[in-house]
Amino acid sequence: MMQTKVAQDEKVKTMVITAIFAAITFLGIQAFRIPLPAAVGTPFVHFGHIFVVMGVLLQGGRRGAVSGTIGLVLFDILNGYMQDVPQVFLETIIKCLLVGMIFAILKKKAEGDSRKEYTAAVVCAFIYGCMNVVIEFVMGIVEMMILGSGFAAAAAGSLASIPATVINAVFMIAAIAVLYKPVHKLYLRAV
Repeated sequence: MMQTKVAQDEKVKTMVITAIFAAITFLGIQAFRIPLPAAVGTPFVHFGHIFVVMGVLLQGGRRGAVSGTIGLVLFDILNGYMQDVPQVFLETIIKCLLVGMIFAILKKKAEGDSRKEYTAAVVCAFIYGCMNVVIEFVMGIVEMMILGSGFAAAAAGSLASIPATVINAVFMIAAIAVLYKPVHKLYLRAV
């Protein structure tokens, strides 16, 4: 009986933490965004991916994928980006699961060394950022070709929009580099 209560409490705690990460991911985009010029879409600098990656690093790939996907998709649905939901849904799950798996491997190799774990966190943020840039470039080409552009024009248009994605990726990596250690300490106290 007591074992069941403890297990239930742990499940509730896990769900609450996952929901908190989903909420702060959503708020990280909703409350803070600076529009950037681009040939394709309406990109902006935001905190969303910072919280997605932080969620993956602290909760693991699966829970990070759930919280990150919910936060990003909810933002898109509520802000008129419904056409982007399928792409955001799939790419967020894939990026989070891959980065979560890589971080789990690197963290295990770190064997409790906080410097190595910190380095692994920053490396994983870099990997996530690179995946985001590549996926956005490819999807920009696909989107423009669906709208009738030839490959060369689509590639040029998508390439013109990549600086905005790169700015977001660099911003996210820098934020993870600054915030990972203090947030990790707070997270360990909370769980």
